Amino acid sequence: MGVKRFTLIALLALCVGAAGPSSARASETDLVAFDLLFGGTTAKFGGDRKWQPTLWLDGTAKVAGPLHLGAYFQWLGKNWPLDDPGLGGGGMIALRPNIKKLRITGAFTGGYLKVPLPGQSEGAGTIGALFGLGYSFLRWMGFEARGRWMQYFRMPDGAPNHAWSIEAGFSFFVK
Repeated sequence: MGVKRFTLIALLALCVGAAGPSSARASETDLVAFDLLFGGTTAKFGGDRKWQPTLWLDGTAKVAGPLHLGAYFQWLGKNWPLDDPGLGGGGMIALRPNIKKLRITGAFTGGYLKVPLPGQSEGAGTIGALFGLGYSFLRWMGFEARGRWMQYFRMPDGAPNHAWSIEAGFSFFVK
């Protein structure tokens, strides 16, 4: 029930933000943005919490105002450094407003991921949400840190049904 409430509130905020007025100079948006992030994902395997490395690559294009549509690709490793990775990807809808050099990212994702489990890998449909804060130190490049939640569907017993990630990396953008 908590996830449903969180998803509904976040979806309403996304719609209001996309439809709301935007000031011309104080809040700019990028025409295209690409992100390359590395971090760790935590999930419970049979009741025990385990960290797994993750590499995330996404690209989005401006649709209207700060609203962006795009796709992502993800590697989820069994161990450090991305050993026996599970590969996945999907689509994303994002709000990406910029306030001067501050970059804000909020997005919903949906796709597929092969989750590395002890002894095997299991494919799962996924939905997720993420929030990131960044700083552009060049006109075309910046640094971003994100928190991400992902729900896994049709996982076997003892396997995680969701995961949390913390990632950081570089963003490249075209104005």
